[in-house]
Amino acid sequence: MIVDLICIGNELLTGLVNNTNAGYLARQLGSAGIAVRKCSVVADDVGAIKEAVTEALRRSDAAICTGGLGPTDDDLTREAISETLERPLQLHQGWLARLEAFFERRSYPMPPANRKQALLIEGSTILENPRGTAPGSIIEHEHKLLILLPGPPQELQPMFEEQVLPLLKARRQGQILLTKTLKCTGLGESLLEEKIKTLGQWKQPSLSLVAKGMEVLIQLKSYGEADRAEQLLEAAANKLRGALQGYLYGEDEQTLAGVVADLFVRRGLTLAVAESCSGGLLADTITGIPGSSRFFKGGAVTYSLDSKKLLPGLSEKLLQEHGAVSAATAEAMARGVRDLFQADAGIGITGIAGPDSDASGQPVGLVYVAASLGSSMEIQELNYTATRRAIKERAVQAALTMLWRRLSEG
Repeated sequence: MIVDLICIGNELLTGLVNNTNAGYLARQLGSAGIAVRKCSVVADDVGAIKEAVTEALRRSDAAICTGGLGPTDDDLTREAISETLERPLQLHQGWLARLEAFFERRSYPMPPANRKQALLIEGSTILENPRGTAPGSIIEHEHKLLILLPGPPQELQPMFEEQVLPLLKARRQGQILLTKTLKCTGLGESLLEEKIKTLGQWKQPSLSLVAKGMEVLIQLKSYGEADRAEQLLEAAANKLRGALQGYLYGEDEQTLAGVVADLFVRRGLTLAVAESCSGGLLADTITGIPGSSRFFKGGAVTYSLDSKKLLPGLSEKLLQEHGAVSAATAEAMARGVRDLFQADAGIGITGIAGPDSDASGQPVGLVYVAASLGSSMEIQELNYTATRRAIKERAVQAALTMLWRRLSEG
């Protein structure tokens, strides 16, 4: 099965809203062995929507449209597809009653414009939406499927997973597309590619590399009959797993922070962090993982010189001799926060995120990361040419990579 994605909305074209729906749907479809032929972003314009839908139904087995199902005048998806298929819009009395009840529960009169959301294209199968006021719908047209989904991700995602994806899987026949993503850290894209080249040529499955911050993602794509495609995919993944030990930390939906968290929990160890230039981003990343309280004891954002001196072992003398941005300060931060929270491991991050240097005159992008675990201490000096946000993110990535390697080794 081949699918087109059509994301509708002026806000997507102006950048007011990020188009997260396209990535989400592509990942979900790919995991189900369904290929995406094309992803289009079109304006809230009847002509543009009609053109995209007509091409999609001509070239692919199904088209998924997102957005444009709201109550305002610029929500034109229903109207455009009604014209494209030459099918009238019909009032769905059941959904109208639900809309009226929705507003009544909130003691608010239903605006007349919301009545529009109860209009469905003739022959549609309604998709329930308990999280919003716009229903989705599925339309079969000349043996092709046209699927309309609301734009808000919190409405689209459960609707797709619960009601649409099972239908698409059931209609999937013959050859399928299978994908697997291997995730590496601590090695640049070009060096990683050199390692992969030593394994020979890659034809089936195909292989592509994508740099993402300090990570490199390797995506394998295998197309064919299900059993054969799966065998080829797993054989290739096994080759890469063997060749990339020390760099390959996870696969598919795994994250580096999640893998590190699992290692801490499995080993019964605890962690504390002291951050300067990263401003608490490492602690935020860690606590974004459900259950992180099982190993994460706490963090300190020691952004000023005075706050750094509150950590045990970080003295005025050390700061004067070595400076706030130095290997010695990062080391003292890692030891100090570990002692402060009585944790098994400590991380210290200090650096200059920019856009300007500090009074020391050191270059923007200079970062020191220290990891204290057991009796060992590791310190890295890093130099980044990047935006302020990217420097913070890469410092966090470096700290997590250090922890992953140390915990994996032991």
